[in-house]
Amino acid sequence: MNKRDLSRYFSGSKFSRMPLGKALVALSCALAVTVSCGAGIAFTAVNAANNSSSVPVSVVQVVSSQAQSQPEATATPEPTPAPIQLEIEATAVQQSVGVTVMDADSGLPVLGQDFEVQLTPKSGKASTYTVDPETGTLLIKQVNIGEYIVSVAEREGFVTPEPVTLAVKEKVQYKADVEAVKDQIKQSNEVNEAEEDNGNTSHAGAGTGSGKDPTLPEPTAVPTPEPSGNDYDYNESSSEERKTTVYIPEVTAQNGRNYLKYADGSISPYYVSKTATSEDGTEFLVEATLDAGMVSTPTPEPTAEPTPAPTAAPTPAPTEVPEATEAPAGNSASLQTAAGGALGLDLGAWARGGLLAAGAADGVSTLSLEPTLRFYDENAMQGIAHEGFAMTAVEKVIVTLYSGWYPSTSDKQAYYDPSTHQKVTGSKVIAGTTYTFDENGALVKEETGGSESGGSENTGDGGSGSSGGGTNWVKGVDVSKYQGNIDWNQVKASGIEFAIIRVGYRGYGTGVLVEDSTFRQNIKGATAAGLKVGLYFYSQAINETEAVEEASMVISLCQGYNISYPIYFDTEKVAGDTGRADNISRAQRTANAVAFCETIRNSGYKAGVYSYSSWFYNQLNMASLSPYSIWIAQYRDELSFDYNYDIWQYTSTGSVPGIPKPTDMNVSKLG
Repeated sequence: MNKRDLSRYFSGSKFSRMPLGKALVALSCALAVTVSCGAGIAFTAVNAANNSSSVPVSVVQVVSSQAQSQPEATATPEPTPAPIQLEIEATAVQQSVGVTVMDADSGLPVLGQDFEVQLTPKSGKASTYTVDPETGTLLIKQVNIGEYIVSVAEREGFVTPEPVTLAVKEKVQYKADVEAVKDQIKQSNEVNEAEEDNGNTSHAGAGTGSGKDPTLPEPTAVPTPEPSGNDYDYNESSSEERKTTVYIPEVTAQNGRNYLKYADGSISPYYVSKTATSEDGTEFLVEATLDAGMVSTPTPEPTAEPTPAPTAAPTPAPTEVPEATEAPAGNSASLQTAAGGALGLDLGAWARGGLLAAGAADGVSTLSLEPTLRFYDENAMQGIAHEGFAMTAVEKVIVTLYSGWYPSTSDKQAYYDPSTHQKVTGSKVIAGTTYTFDENGALVKEETGGSESGGSENTGDGGSGSSGGGTNWVKGVDVSKYQGNIDWNQVKASGIEFAIIRVGYRGYGTGVLVEDSTFRQNIKGATAAGLKVGLYFYSQAINETEAVEEASMVISLCQGYNISYPIYFDTEKVAGDTGRADNISRAQRTANAVAFCETIRNSGYKAGVYSYSSWFYNQLNMASLSPYSIWIAQYRDELSFDYNYDIWQYTSTGSVPGIPKPTDMNVSKLG
């Protein structure tokens, strides 16, 4: 029989002749293999249970190269903000397309993002435009007649909106017909004003009391607004040093990286991944990144191998299970030590090579460590402390903020926006003088006494992006028949510099055109007293034809007077949901506003739109209104409005000498 044929030991005759020693060795080997397999299964089950229920712990072990064989564990990522759902608001008026990129949840324009917008004709090549990040709007001019698809390019952090289809129609001629409209104008005593004039349903002032938004509180004090938008009256030069505490780490160079040290001098698994430099040249830590391969997996001390008792069915003698050092109760280190002691085997390498490769932890799992530690917030310009690391905290000047002219008002090389501390580019009005800066902010042209161009998308005429000839804030009023008989000389003497006078209104009931009963005496008195004069008309137009009629009425009544301020299209909601124009679409209301303003401009006057913030946001496409002056009503101490504006109406309960009843108060940067 072949000596390698093991069956000879299990035949009846052979087995009976087997020496007792050999039989015991065979049984011991079989038992050890069985126990080892069972222990491995138990380790896997226990470790899985620990991973599902135990809380991760922070690293406390010294770096060991043994961890190089285990796979990198991915740290649990911090939750990221949900992407913002976008929507497109697009309006075609005449042969221009106005686009606003909105936050679908809030209904407000998304600011600070230069979204790319594509305008694609039904048959043809798409054209790409960029949204103005300051207003979230885009006005595309001279668009050919036809049907177009408006879409926004994908951008990280935002959900791409559904494209919008719109039609650009043949251009309508917005021309005032003053002769035809004269026969339509009614005087207030010819109509039932209680059913036509919205001023009767609210307090005195423009329209419904100048569009008082009921969600806004009345101001507690007269506001002192600061200039915003494209104009600056800050003509000085100043700088401000910003200091903060930054951290300089103690490091150890290893494997081509600088690893941070813990406070006890041991090496951490974090290496320097980003630094910054203060004004004096000191380099400080911004970020440190985890090197998962540097997290150690220590091997437990082996226990003495017990001598098995010479019995047919030996039971290994139990040994005391040593406590695992620096490891949580129940982790694999204590289990493998116990199993090794019970079997008389060192299972450390086997466990690390098997169980750890499957996700168990023999020391501290990298799942318990942050993948990146920030030691400096670059947005807030603030240092961030992390205890346990060897760090030196020092206070440093991290940035110098400039305002106004740089390096001085006498040596004008660049101009820093006082609010953002960034260099101004393009053509800007500063203290009444127009300056042109290149794309890097260097001054290239100065035009004393000039006025700002307003850019290619804002065509002036007192538009929301233009200066109107100056940046000094002045105080004014707007009035109608509800202010009574006004002594304009007293008004002027009190410091009021401009007045916006109601010409009339379209009845919110029948749609009749009505002249304000005090219009003529107000415009004559204000002009004679030396005030700058603007006009407004309360609209209830339901289509562009009616808007042109309204503009024609204004032109017919203001001819021969000096109108230095814009003529405003007043659009608001009628109290009680009774207005004939309350329920027209946003696109139609925008088209009506443009029709009115273009008719006014074609007659040689400046044009604008008046309303309150929620109406501007929700009922008008501001991109299409960007060429015109914006007059915003908001009754509070500080204006909150995301678009450029020229006039802010801040209260409806002002008291002015010469005006017998409460009046709306305004501040203007039109001079």
